[in-house]
Amino acid sequence: MIYGKFFGFREEPFGVTPDPKFLCLTRRHEEAIAYLRFGISENKGFVMLTGEVGAGKTTLIRYFLNNIGSDTHTSLILNPMFEPLELLKLINHDFGIACEGSSYKDLLDALNNFLLECFSRDEKAVLIIDEAQGLSFECLEFMRLLSNLETNTKKLLQVVLVGQPELARIVESERLKQLNQRIAVRYHLEFMDLSDTIKYINHRLKVAGSGTVSFPDRSIRLIQRFSHGCPRLINLACDRTFLLSYSKGKAKITTGMVRKALRELGPASGGNRRRLLKPAIIGLGALSISLVLLMMIYGGIFKEYNFLRMVKVVKEVKNESEFFLDGGIYRVSKPELSEAACILNLLSIWGEKDIGHISGANSEIGKRGFFLYKYYDKLDKIIKFDMPGILGIKDGERMRWVVLRWVIGEDAMLIDPLDGKKIVPLKGFKDAVMQVNVLWKNKYNGGDRIIRLQAELKRRGLYNYPITGILELNTTNALIKFQEREGIAKTGLLDDETAIILSRDANVPKLILH
Repeated sequence: MIYGKFFGFREEPFGVTPDPKFLCLTRRHEEAIAYLRFGISENKGFVMLTGEVGAGKTTLIRYFLNNIGSDTHTSLILNPMFEPLELLKLINHDFGIACEGSSYKDLLDALNNFLLECFSRDEKAVLIIDEAQGLSFECLEFMRLLSNLETNTKKLLQVVLVGQPELARIVESERLKQLNQRIAVRYHLEFMDLSDTIKYINHRLKVAGSGTVSFPDRSIRLIQRFSHGCPRLINLACDRTFLLSYSKGKAKITTGMVRKALRELGPASGGNRRRLLKPAIIGLGALSISLVLLMMIYGGIFKEYNFLRMVKVVKEVKNESEFFLDGGIYRVSKPELSEAACILNLLSIWGEKDIGHISGANSEIGKRGFFLYKYYDKLDKIIKFDMPGILGIKDGERMRWVVLRWVIGEDAMLIDPLDGKKIVPLKGFKDAVMQVNVLWKNKYNGGDRIIRLQAELKRRGLYNYPITGILELNTTNALIKFQEREGIAKTGLLDDETAIILSRDANVPKLILH
């Protein structure tokens, strides 16, 4: 956290990790916890908690586990993409169950014996599966079979399925009718309203340890409008505001600073995009009508090809006082437009055409099938990715945004929307880099991503097993070997950094030139 000392924070107030001590108990969170406690205390068997992406489900679950009674044994599965046998092994391991055999029967018998021992001591056992919408039909059916572990009067295992709204649709399918009938307790975690958002932001600031920083009420209303009460987007907006304030050397958060941060982040929802697009569509319609009228007035003067050429010229006109093309790169005259211009320049490096105006820079990323990966770390990571990226460099009291186009030895080419292209020594700016943004195309997105992953790991000589499409232990071990080889965190998961490196191919522009 680069701005922590500046603002007096002990910890990062708006980080992305699900730290339970930052959980703000709004009415919705209290209701969700009450439903979980009821389902478990009354031995209902299955409980389902759903919520949109970024609603805070994982944070809530971790808080719940931290406050569960000492008479309750728990197993938390965060990565459920396993086949039933591997999932059972993981459940037993998480419960601390030792088992001499490795067959399905051995593992199930060991789990049953453990549950019976818990029952004899009047203790409970709770299995929580996060991101449960990623479970296969076979694993969901396996979950139903686990609920058959019971006495004449009591379910021995309580199962909590946590996931996105599609989880509810999945279990309601005809194929999972029996499982759906067993889910006795359900709760959907909604986004927060304005009063909850105010409480949420102030709570996180307090926990982080700075009593001197606050957000004006008007600025929180702007954040609420941007995020619609989604905790993850609130964190993103607040974090960006602190980064901007720090880069300008200003310790007081103002509404203007928040407005600027939200403008840089771009639209957060389809509704916002529609509001931004409406004036543009009206303007384009007015322009078209004007051109048609000109054709009618000057009938014989404008031939069809002249009209089409005129439309093309009008579309390419830029406000040269603020935004213009110069030598094939997008240039600006105002520093606040630099980051958006960098996005357009980076898209151009990727070979994208007809990119459009600077006001739509952020929307072009998703529209063209790209993902944006941001990190606040050393420059070394982008060297490892071997891909051009956007650098946020501290320049006095502000942030300067440039594109790192290539690196040769100790020299680098920067594309600066304010100053144009320049070649400078790496050491001249390396330590001043505060943020790096990388565009990438994810080859491992979609339902068959594990099949593609296993095929790629096999091609690299790291996976010598059948391609099953299931992220089981052999695939996880192969991923860890790959991550170790690349010098990145050995998570065993198909996280963003791993997917970025695996997705590189001949079509990806290179950063390191030899």
